[in-house]
This record gives sequence, C-alpha cells and structure tokens, in this order.
Amino acid sequence: MNPLLDALQPYPFARLQRLFEDLQPPADQALIKLSVGEPQHPPPAFVLQEVAAHLGRIANYPATAGMRELRVAIAAWLERRFGLEAMDPDTQVLPVNGTREALFAFAQAVIDPGAGSLVLSPNPFYQIYEGAAFMAGAAPAFINCDADNGLPYFDAVTPDTCRRCALLYICSPGNPSGAVMPLPLLQKLIGLAHEYDFVIASDECYCEIYPADSPPPPGLLEACRAQGDTRYSRCVVFHSLSKRSNLPGLRSGFVAGDANVLRAFLAYRTYHGCAMP
Repeated sequence: MNPLLDALQPYPFARLQRLFEDLQPPADQALIKLSVGEPQHPPPAFVLQEVAAHLGRIANYPATAGMRELRVAIAAWLERRFGLEAMDPDTQVLPVNGTREALFAFAQAVIDPGAGSLVLSPNPFYQIYEGAAFMAGAAPAFINCDADNGLPYFDAVTPDTCRRCALLYICSPGNPSGAVMPLPLLQKLIGLAHEYDFVIASDECYCEIYPADSPPPPGLLEACRAQGDTRYSRCVVFHSLSKRSNLPGLRSGFVAGDANVLRAFLAYRTYHGCAMP
C-alpha cells in the first residue's frame, strides 16, 4: 500500500457521523446542523428542469476540458463578477467536479514530489489542503489565523519557509472564520508568489455568500487585474455551485487563472478524476 496514506487524518465528515450516530435531538425542537457546511435550501427549480431535460446525454463521454459553451459562460461570469478583462475560455478556465476533488488533485499537478517542498495553508483549515500536501509528496505547514480578525498571520512566515513553499492554499471568505482577505493582502501574497516562485490556490467557494448591504468579497484574480496582470501568473481560483447555488450533489465547479498552470492541471486530469460536461 502507498505509505503516504498513513499520514491522512480521518476525514471529518465521517468522524462526525460516527460521533453523532447515537444522538437524537429533543422531539419538540427542530435540528439545526452546524457540523457540515451543507445548504439547507432546495436547489433552484430551473436547474432540476435542465438536468432532467438533458439526461439523455449521459450516453456520451464528456471531454476533460468540458463543453466550450460552459467555459465561455464561466469566463463571462468571472469578467462581470470581478471586473476582469477578457478571460480566454480555452486556456484560462477548466470545469471540475466540485472543488474538493480539484483542490486535492491540484497539488499533485504542481508539486515536484522529490523537492522537499512545503504546502502552506491557513489554520484552522479545510482538511483537504493537508491531505493534498501529503499525497503530493510535500509537507504541510500551517499559518495560524489571528484571533481578532480571523485572517492568517502571514507576517509570521519566514523567508526560509517561503523559499520551500511550492503551493499556498488560501480561502476567502475563510472557513470557518468567514474572514475576507482584503485586496491589499491578496496583492501582497501575489508579490510573495513571484518573489519565491510558488503557486497560489485560492478557494473561493464562499465568495457569493455575504450580507446584502456589504460589497462582494474580492478575489485573487481581481487582485491580479488591479496590478495589471491579466495572465494571472501563479494564481488559480476554485469556485463551486455547492454553497452559492444549493447544489452540493451536482458536483459542479471550475478552476480559472494562469494558463500555464491550467495546462499542466488539464494534462493531469486527462488521467485522473471525472470530466465535467
């Protein structure tokens, strides 16, 4: 067996299910689940209608790169949402089956397993980041979040750690803190990625959940654009319909950003994972 599997911690959803399996809420009270980030609203009716109308297409294998119409729609949404210049749907967008699988597999596409690299991520963190580091032959390193603002304390990261870093996972709005990384902080991280030659993977699956009277959270590609970089060098974002559209079972998401990085990830995905239509 692969010895790297021994480093994986029990996945939290399965562990929580075992812990709660014998517990029952009071019969006179409604249960509010806070243990799993699963939407509690029904999926949009039009999505169910579209899925039903196209079920016959499951007779065909989807391309790994997905339908071009989907990539064009994703690129157009990114341009509207984050004020980006024209995204290339053929080189800067890749549909994926939700972001969990993509976040995990991404590390294996960008990390040299023999280089003794580090994978940095916030702490507390989405456990996929740690598992991705182990299975890519790297070591995880955690950046504690500030108790006052919920943001990772990046000033504590030493130059030596930056030199060993091959991949930095960030999550904004953060899980579980909900803290939003401001544009200047994202731009600072981009500068570090260029200085020390690592890739930033920005988990933005919560970016459409924010108060109605607040501006939408900024994104990593938006920070690139603000600095004049429309190639989004060393930057990749991960988006999902699971939280924002109440569709966790559909497993629909996308990755977008640096075309060179996505070229490598697409090559990896031709051998691994399920294609997203």
